[in-house]
Amino acid sequence: MRPEAEKFREIAAAYRRLARRARTEGGFAALLMLADHMDADARRIDPVSERR
Repeated sequence: MRPEAEKFREIAAAYRRLARRARTEGGFAALLMLADHMDADARRIDPVSERR
C-alpha cells in the first residue's frame, strides 16, 4: 500500500474509534461519514487498497 493511502486508512480508523464514543446520533453519523470519505480518498490514491 502506498504511504499516502495508508495514512488515510489510519485516519479513517481513528474516526471510526471516535464514532463509537460519540454522544449523539448526529455525531456518530458525521464521524462515520468522514471515515468513509477518507477510505474513498485512499482508494483513489491506491485502488487496490482495502479497508482494515
